[in-house]
Amino acid sequence: MKKLLTILVAALLCFTLAGCNSNSGNGGNGGSEPEPTDDALHIAYIVSHLGDKSFADSGERGMEQLRKEGYDARTVEVGEDQSKYKDQINDVIDNGANLIVASSTYFDVAKELAGEYPEVKFVIFDDNKEPADLLDNMSVIFYAQSEGSYLVGLMAAAMSESGVVAVNVGMDNPVIADFVTGYVNGVENWNATHGTDVKVVKAAVGGWSDPATMKQICLDQARNLNADVFYQVAGGSGDGLFEACLETGTWAIGVDSDQYQAYKDSENPEKADVILTSMLKEVGNSLVSIVHSIDNGEDVWKKTNTLGLVENAVGYVDNDFFKANVPQEVRDAMAQSFEEAKAGTLKVKSYFDFANEAEYDAYLESFKPAQ
Repeated sequence: MKKLLTILVAALLCFTLAGCNSNSGNGGNGGSEPEPTDDALHIAYIVSHLGDKSFADSGERGMEQLRKEGYDARTVEVGEDQSKYKDQINDVIDNGANLIVASSTYFDVAKELAGEYPEVKFVIFDDNKEPADLLDNMSVIFYAQSEGSYLVGLMAAAMSESGVVAVNVGMDNPVIADFVTGYVNGVENWNATHGTDVKVVKAAVGGWSDPATMKQICLDQARNLNADVFYQVAGGSGDGLFEACLETGTWAIGVDSDQYQAYKDSENPEKADVILTSMLKEVGNSLVSIVHSIDNGEDVWKKTNTLGLVENAVGYVDNDFFKANVPQEVRDAMAQSFEEAKAGTLKVKSYFDFANEAEYDAYLESFKPAQ
C-alpha cells in the first residue's frame, strides 16, 4: 500500500509540473514552451518594443489577427541592445518557434541563424534583397514606401504656406531613404504642375526611441527654416515631431499606421489634431498574407516579395479630419496620382533607382532652401 501511494504521488507531481510548463502562445516574451512535435507553424514576431503607435504596432495587429485564426503566434520584445539579439532569438527557436518574423533591423542576425537552423524559416520584412543575399529558408517583404510617400509629399507641398516642408527620420538606411525619395518626388511634381517652388529639409534623429531629440530638430526647423509641414519616419521618435507641431501650430504627417486615430484613442488626444494624414504601410496585413502563403505551401523563399499601391500595401489615411482640413483640389490630386500609380502610368522615384549614394544626396540637395 505504501509503495502504491508513493507511485501515485510521483505521478501527480509529474502531471503538475507538466501543466505549469505550458504556454498559450498568445503574445508575451516566449516562455519555456516545449519544442513542438507537429508540422504546424509556430510563429515568433521579433520586435524591439511595442507601443510606438506606428511600425511595430502595425505588425502586432497582424499577429493578433493570426492568433484569432488559431495560429500559435508569439510576440517577443527584445529591446535595442543589438549584442543580445542572436541569443534572444536563439532562445525563441529553442522554445519551439519554427517561423521567425522580424524587420530589416534583424537581417544579419537572422541570416546567421538561418544557416545554423535550416529547418527554421525566417521572414524579414521592410527590406530589399537580391536572391544571392538570401538562404533557402529566408523570405523578404519589401514595401514600395516611395509610392505612399509620394502621395503625402504632394499634399505637404500643397498645404505649405511658407514654401518649406520637412521629412525627419529615425536613422538613415536604404528603406528610410526610399520614404524620403518618394516624399521629395511628390513635392517636386507638385511644384512642376502648380508653378510653386516648395523646398524640403531633412534630418535624422539617430534612433527610433528619442522623441526629445526629434522635438528639438522640428522646433529648430520651424523657427529657423520656416518649415510648416512635417513628415515623420521615425518610429517612437516621431512622438516628438507631433509635440513640436502642436507647439508651433504646424501640420504633421504620420507614418505606417493611422496615427491620428492612435493619438485620439490615447492619453494625449490633442496631438491628433496636427496630423493631417498618415502614410500607411500595412505591415500587419502583409504578415498575415505571407503566413497564409507559407501555410498553403506557396513558394516565397529565397526571394524578395514586393508590395505597393497595386497590392494596397501602402497608401494614406482618408478620414474625416483629412477631408475637413485638406482642400478638395489637393485630395483629388492625391486620389488621381494613386490611381495612376496603380495603373502604371505614374512612375514614382525610388531610392533604389539612384546609381549611388552621391546621386541620392545630390537629389536631396537640389531641394534644400537657401540659408
